[in-house]
Amino acid sequence: MTPPYPEIKTFVQQILGCSCPEEVFDRIEVDTGAGVVSHRIRIGGRLLVYILEASRASDISNAVASALHEGVRERDRDRFNRLRLVVVSPSPERIAEPARAAFSGSPARDEKTHLHVLATRALGFT
Repeated sequence: MTPPYPEIKTFVQQILGCSCPEEVFDRIEVDTGAGVVSHRIRIGGRLLVYILEASRASDISNAVASALHEGVRERDRDRFNRLRLVVVSPSPERIAEPARAAFSGSPARDEKTHLHVLATRALGFT
């Protein structure tokens, strides 16, 4: 079966490094948001991905902390295995340090959360 969003499957496997089994990608749900979290992607009931656009955030540290808190809450409530918080920016080097510091300092962070700071062009989908 072809995944419903082949570009998302490619992004998750090749850019984020997810090694989920192939059958997980048979069910992909994408919600687009109006806030700093531009996309919420639910993959096979196992992986939850939040895409946070740094250009939409006035304070990247608070945006990361808030998205992480909300994502962990959703992950746990809906029994996903992992949360990947992806922060994208045209200039990721500018926001990498404050994003990583906010992630590392968050009490919501655990072994099932991952942070990725990427250039916006790395998404490959919109």
